[in-house]
Amino acid sequence: MRPSRSVAALCGLILFASASTQAQDQRTATPSKGLLWGSKMTVEGGSCCAPIAGAMPGDPGEAKVLASVVDRASRDGPILRLKLQGNRVLKITDCADQDACEADRFRAHRLAAWWPALGTYVVKVGLYEDSLAYLISERDGRTTRVAAVPVLSPSGKRAVALESNLMTGVTLDVIDLSSDPPKVLEVNKMPECKGTGPNSFLRPKPVWTDEQHVRFEGLSPQPDDNPNTKQLLRVGNGALEWEC
Repeated sequence: MRPSRSVAALCGLILFASASTQAQDQRTATPSKGLLWGSKMTVEGGSCCAPIAGAMPGDPGEAKVLASVVDRASRDGPILRLKLQGNRVLKITDCADQDACEADRFRAHRLAAWWPALGTYVVKVGLYEDSLAYLISERDGRTTRVAAVPVLSPSGKRAVALESNLMTGVTLDVIDLSSDPPKVLEVNKMPECKGTGPNSFLRPKPVWTDEQHVRFEGLSPQPDDNPNTKQLLRVGNGALEWEC
């Protein structure tokens, strides 16, 4: 979804038309030739991930995650290493110096989570004026792009990733984690419940109320939005429904 998005019919059924095979193929790839979507990523042989003497620390949030997975991830300045199966390592190198990178190649990668039940690393990617996230398989480094660091459903079989701000608009992904690779379905409609205006934004915090419902909480990026409008997404099998 972007600011020019169309509005769904009231409580209407939203089909996953954007989840075509071609679209999904563009979401998932394995790093090759040193680059993937502008990120410098390479799969190398070798063990991982003993602490590196004299290594430069990352940000505090990532440091907490790294401390919990010392045997499978490490940071050395701009380099993040993730352990893969088969005695291999995924090496991800930041390009965070604006003078050294083109705007579309600017990348800062931070390990946001490790999901052991899914064998998946979650890496937040800071861009020049935006951000996204990678879901990376520990099996082979295969990487799936999503809008932001996802929020897991209670069962861990689904997730939602939301980017909602005045700079880039609204992007909402619903992710089927029971699929291999994960199936990403982009929602390109907005709810039209009572009190919603034509330029309304989703509130920035998605919260699973149960396995089939996501409520959006927090303060809307759009100052004129009515804070009491209902923003509740029902996640079904193959379709979504905004409930009013």
